[in-house]
Formats: sequence, structure tokens, C-alpha cells
Amino acid sequence: MKIYFVSSLLLMCLSLTASIVPVTLPTGTAVVPNDKDYYTDTTNNVEIIYTKDNIPFAKHTSSVETPLNESYKKFFNWELDETLYVGLISDYNQIANGFSTQWPNNRQINYVGGSQMVDYFTTTSWLDTLLYHETAHNYQLNIKGSVVSRVMHSIFGNGTVFIPFPFGVPNVLENSFMLEGNAVLNESWHGNGGRLYSGRFKAQTLLQAKAGKIKPEYVYNSKLEFPYGERAYIQGGFFNLYLAQKYGIERVNSYFKFHSEDWWFPAWTDASMRDAIGVSFTQALSDFESAYASAADYMQLANGKKIASSQFFSSLGNDSEEIFFITNESGYRAPELVVVDKKEQSVKKRRDSWMNGKVVKQNGEYFTQGSRNTSPTRIYQGLFNSNAFIKEGSESKMVQGYLSDGREVYFDVPTSYSEPQLYVGAEFYAKVNSSVIIDKYDNLYYFKQNGKKRTLYKNKKALYTYEGFYGMVSDVDSRGIIYFVANSRFGSSLFTYYKGMIRRATEADNVVEARLINDNEVLIAAMSDKDYYYVINDINRIKETPYETKLFFEEKEYYESVAKQSNENTRTDAIELASDSYYSVLEMNYSGADFAFGYGSVTGPIGSLDIKFGDPLSQSSATAFVRRDELNVTIAGVEFSSSEYLLNYRLLAYKVLDEGVLANARDVGFVGGLTLPFYNAGYYNADIGVSYYQDYSEGLREPLSLSLRAGRSEGYGVSMYANYENMLQLYGVSERKSKLLGGQYRFSHDLPYQFYLGLGAKYSHTQEESVEPGSGVKISNLSFAVDLDPSTISMPNLDGSFYAKSVGYGEVSLSKVFNFSAYFFTFPVSLQRESFYAKYRYYDVQYLHGGGDDVNEYTAGLMLGTVFLNSFVAPLSFEYVHNDTVVQKDLFRFLLGVSF
Repeated sequence: MKIYFVSSLLLMCLSLTASIVPVTLPTGTAVVPNDKDYYTDTTNNVEIIYTKDNIPFAKHTSSVETPLNESYKKFFNWELDETLYVGLISDYNQIANGFSTQWPNNRQINYVGGSQMVDYFTTTSWLDTLLYHETAHNYQLNIKGSVVSRVMHSIFGNGTVFIPFPFGVPNVLENSFMLEGNAVLNESWHGNGGRLYSGRFKAQTLLQAKAGKIKPEYVYNSKLEFPYGERAYIQGGFFNLYLAQKYGIERVNSYFKFHSEDWWFPAWTDASMRDAIGVSFTQALSDFESAYASAADYMQLANGKKIASSQFFSSLGNDSEEIFFITNESGYRAPELVVVDKKEQSVKKRRDSWMNGKVVKQNGEYFTQGSRNTSPTRIYQGLFNSNAFIKEGSESKMVQGYLSDGREVYFDVPTSYSEPQLYVGAEFYAKVNSSVIIDKYDNLYYFKQNGKKRTLYKNKKALYTYEGFYGMVSDVDSRGIIYFVANSRFGSSLFTYYKGMIRRATEADNVVEARLINDNEVLIAAMSDKDYYYVINDINRIKETPYETKLFFEEKEYYESVAKQSNENTRTDAIELASDSYYSVLEMNYSGADFAFGYGSVTGPIGSLDIKFGDPLSQSSATAFVRRDELNVTIAGVEFSSSEYLLNYRLLAYKVLDEGVLANARDVGFVGGLTLPFYNAGYYNADIGVSYYQDYSEGLREPLSLSLRAGRSEGYGVSMYANYENMLQLYGVSERKSKLLGGQYRFSHDLPYQFYLGLGAKYSHTQEESVEPGSGVKISNLSFAVDLDPSTISMPNLDGSFYAKSVGYGEVSLSKVFNFSAYFFTFPVSLQRESFYAKYRYYDVQYLHGGGDDVNEYTAGLMLGTVFLNSFVAPLSFEYVHNDTVVQKDLFRFLLGVSF
């Protein structure tokens, strides 16, 4: 589950310094193009967006959202000031995630793929978890505790005003640690379980506390260390639980109301927490760490023969001969397939382009469970090979394994929106609530959930029930002893069931998963404060049963009423939905206005006003804009973009209202772009693009371009650069009387010790010997094509731009990443890591009227991976460029790239 923030700051900066005609392309959608038809039902200011296939889930959502919003109104002390749009996305988008955002309006998008993570979330219903979690985000972000923010929102909507930085949506600056942690708390008090019931995550939090890693400067930054992004959800969740136990959920949730009262600079975390609970954030977090560190003293950790470690976890797979799983020891290189031979206890590792996921073996081939584009219009879950291509026939199936006769045992993804629907072959088998283990006799083992009672099954026979939401079957030995992972008092451990008796099989409290080596030894996947590690242990027999995790709110009246209501909501046949057809253009609403204003030292006022509209699925968007630059040129226009269908397009028209200092500005101009993605599978993608741009100045250029782009790209873990890229682009450009052809090639590959090698080449050529001024191959000092002309060649040391008959370059680069970090809580900038890089580029320039130059360019730079305001990752680069031919031979420059 993620929260998406939108900022136009970077685009606005570009607009005011380069060209005031927008050149950005559509930012993408919440759904694939050519998706299924959607319908809407609106009740009590909640609009549910769904497909016909999802009607049962839409009815369930309708029954949940009304009482849920009533509860959240009370617990957050806030009533949503916009319609809440709840998207139940089709099975063409099989993703184990969801997100909440205030852009273009107050919405949440819920995907169908939760059966892939059935053991991870420790809940009964995936759909309910999404609704509880994402709706909490909607309240957190929608709150406006200040009159100023409420007035700003009534005028500018969800837009941004940059004088003097008042926020209409103030909690946009809140950090993920509180946002996600609080949402994990709020997902857990509805009788549906939640991650706070997981022994695995309790163990993780105890270990982080004992290691002294729950400090404000660590948890409140995008820290590139284990446990990475889980820190916000898990340590944040247990921190919010700790506060709620002491002060109550309402007071903890009130933090967001107090935080939003700071309309000018909503980043005073300590003060907001003090207003909410009477204690500063820093003090509360210190108390929390101390309490959990003390409890961690009683933990027992798994020891034994270590065979592997990993920065990220993928579930273990096995058959009668082997145990197999994916690891990433470094966290920044391609993963490895680890295969353990049970008989010989030998270990083989194979690095390849594996997707992270549980390994399933069939006919000697290894596949991983996962989710990925299988075409430009489909994202399917299934089994993927080492090149991330889906195994034919596994689409829409979360395969658990195979019977001896070859039949698949799998969760049917489209019907598992709420709880996993288990199939054997083509036949429905059962509704289950855990992953499934298959023994050598084709017996199936799994858990089912009923309220807080978790029951172990063999085939369709119930064997053992305990109180809790957490538990997964691990293995079955030759005697029929069933091994399963469940909660211990201080984390998660391995237990056995045999003829009605329960025993604990290891003293370790940090067990994530386990598989048997033989009847006496077990491979344990365990967790430390630094990584996941895999050890072989002897099996113990300790008289102990799973520990019941009982959270404080289970004794509260609201928990009992909500749990009862949750059971009643399963009977939704009587609910009637409006079933109004969803048309993205007609569903567009006013999103907000971005307004920036400044004063140029020479030319006077500059600024921009963008009035934006969009639909909840982000398939269509429109903008009306007025902009004035430092040349006193003022333009106004409208823009529309759509990515609803396979052919994405963007159309923009503008009129020059004031020429400013220009003598020959164009009166009216047009900008257009078409993109047709025709291949997207594995790590490969390809598309055809057409663009047309009429500039209001610069010789009245109007390049019309056609391009073909194809390539392969891979990135793993937290690598600073692409681990592998191989990309080719061919293009043709018609620019008035000039016809240009060319291409660009990029190659990069990671090397050991965080070195990265890059190669590149580009060539653009025009046949014309004599052309109009401002035509030919454009060579510019800008690193991006302002006029959407792919033939433009970048040369940083130039003063402006000029035109040539042909230009080509070849380059080689080498980068080295270092991991020195410095994190701060109150200081606005932190450092994640840094990279030193060097590049050599050779240009061959042929001029329009004869002659040419050979140009050598040398670049050396330092890139800092910085984090602003604890949340916003912004790579900063300082580089020196030497060019042996142009007038300005030496250039020092500063570059800023922003990614949210």
C-alpha cells in the first residue's frame, strides 16, 4: 500500500526557465490501457468504481464504507471535504497493492492481487485490509485543521500556491513513518487481523529496537538500509500501537489534525505530537524503543550452519529433493537462485534476472511467483522465468505447486479479491487463508480463518485450532508430522502438529519460514536487525503452543461492534448498485489550481496559473493555463491528454497574449503527442511515438517527429543506477524544409562493488545543404528537448544553441557508488549515499555550409543522494565539464533531479 503525492514544482521551474509552452507528457494511469468497462455507484459521498466481474466485491465495499466512514469521522475528528472515490480495479491489473492520494481528487485505488501475499498481511480479507488501510490514508491527507488551508482548498482545490507557500493539503509533507504506521494501526482494529498480529513483524521491531535503530533520524528518512520500506509500515505500526495503548486511538489519530493546522510549513512533528498526546514525537519514540529493546532481551535467535543471506525476503519453495529460494545478498545487484540439495546438503547459487517471489519448480524448471506486464494492456500474476516472461497457462493463477499427475494447485486471482479461492486443476477446492503445502502423497495443508480462530487443515479435514491470525504451513515429514510457523511470545517460531499434540520445534523467535532437510533437520529462514539469513538447525521438541497475540482494542466496545458488523457485511446480496457507466471524460472533476508568482529583476512579474481537471482512474486529464516568462511573453491555452486506450495522446493549443520583447512570436500554436506501446513483456518494451511542437519563438520551429524505441531495462533492490539497460531509438524529424534522420543507443551494466559502466551513441543528420535559419540538426546546452525534437544533440558547454548538417557522438562512462550516509531529524537535508562518475564523449560535427569539428568532452562529477524534509528524494549533482572546442571550455554546473 502506498501513498502518492503529486508536485508540479519541478515542472514549474522548467516552465519559468526554458519555455512556457508545456512539454510534459501524460504521467500514466491507475489502470492499464484498453481496460474493462467500469461502472459507478454513489452512496453517502462515496463513489465506488468497479467492473461487472467485481459486482460482489462492490456490494461488499458499499456495506463496509458507510460504517467505516462513520467510525473514521469519530477517530480522526474530521469529515471528508471531497467525495471519496474507491476504485475496485479489474483483473487486467493484477497487483498486490493499493494506493491512496488526494490527486486529482480524494481517491483510493485497490488492486485484486492480494493472494500473492496471503501470509504476509496476517488478515482474513485482502479487500477489507485495503479498505481499512487506504481509507485511513484518505482521512489523514484530507484533514485541514486550519481556516487558511480550508479557504485555500475552497479556491485552489488540491493545487499548490507558491506565494508564500501556504498548503491547501498540508499533510502532503507528513512522513511515511506516521502515515503508514498509523494506517497499519487503523487496519488492525476491525476484527480482520492485520500486520500488528504478525509474530514476524513483532520480531523485526524488537530486533530494530535492540540494535538502537528506532531513532527519529532513522525512521523519519528514506533510509537505504534493512528493513528498507518496511520500516514505515512495521516499526511505524508498532509505534502507533504503543501510543494507542497509552493514549487511545482517537488521540493518536488526532496527530494529523494538529499537524494540518500548520498551513504554512506543516513539518513540526514534535509540536504536533505534543498537541495530540502531551509528549513530543522524539520523547515518545525514545520511550517506545526502550520498551521494545527491553523485551528483545528475552528473544532467542536462530543459530546454525549459515548457507545464505538476503536483504529482501522471498518465500521458500521445495520438493522431495531440494529447497529453493531467491536471495539478494547485496541489495543492489541481480538476485540469485539458491538451491539446497537435501540429501547432500550442498548449496548451489545462480545469479540471473529473477523476479523476487516464491520459487515453484516444475519438470526441472524454476519459476517465481510474481506480477508483471505480459503485454501493453495486461498485468498478470503467475509464474515467471528468469527473464521475467510468464509461463504459458499460469496467467491469473497464484500457483502453490503441482500434484503428481501434473495438475496445478493454485489461487484463482480474479475471484480472490477478498480471500484466496483454492483450485485443483479446473475444480474449486476451498476458500483458504494461507499458502498451501503439498506432500508427496498429494495431500494439501493450509489454514482457514473464522473470526480470530485459525484452523489447520489437511485436505478438507480440520486438525487443530488456535487463537490468532498468523500462521502458515511449512512442511510435512515422512511420519506425517506437520510443521507450521506461528506466533511465539517474542516473535515467530516453528511448531509441529502430530496426532493432536503441539510442540515447538525450535527455541528461535525470529523464524520467518522453514522447510525440512530431513526428519531431524530443518532449514530456517530467520531475520536479524541487518538482513534475512538461512541456517540449518536440528529439530527440537519443546512442549509449547502458539502464543495468542491479544491487542488492547479487542476489549473495546468499538472492536466488538465492528467485528460483528464485519460478519454481517458478508451478506450483501440485497444491496442494489446504481451501475452507472463510467466515462473518463465525463468523470473529470476540478482537481486544483497551481499558482506561482515572482518578480524578475529586469522584466517584472512572472508566473503561471494551471487549472487542472482529472478523473479518478487518471485515464483523462485537462488543463487550462496562463503563463508569463522573463521575456514578458504571456500565453494562454488548454491541454487534454488521454491514456485510456492503447494509443495514448496529448493535445495542446495556446495563444500568445503578449509578445513581450519578441518581435516575431507566433500568434497561435499547437503541441501534440501520440504514443503506441506495442510490446511490453519481461524486461522488454517497445513503442512508436509521434510528436509535433510549434514554438512561439526561436525561429518559429515546428518539428514533427516519428520515433521507434525498443529496449531492455533491469533494476534491482536499491541500486542507484540501472543494473542493465540496452536501448535503441530510431527517429525521423520534419522541421519546416529540413528532413532529419538519426538514432540513439544506450547501454549500461553494473559491475561488482557498485561500479557501473555505460556506453552511448547518437547521430542526427539532414540531407539539405542550405536551409532556413534555425533549421538543421539542433545542438543545445539543455539536457532535455524543450521542443520534443528527439534529434537534438546536447552539448552542455554551449551558450544557447546552433544548427549543423550532421552531429554524432560516442561516449563511455564509469560510476562508483559509495554508501556513506548522514541522517538528520530536524535538519532539512539528509544524505543517503553518493556517486563519483566520469564520462568521455567524442563529437563529430559537420556544419551546414561545409567544414566540421572533432570535439572532445570530459566530465567529472559527484552525485549526492539527498533527502529533503525527511521524505523527498532529490539527487544533487555537482559536475565539471571540459570541452576542447567551444568558447566556454570549462563549465561547473549544479543539477537537481526530483523523484517522489
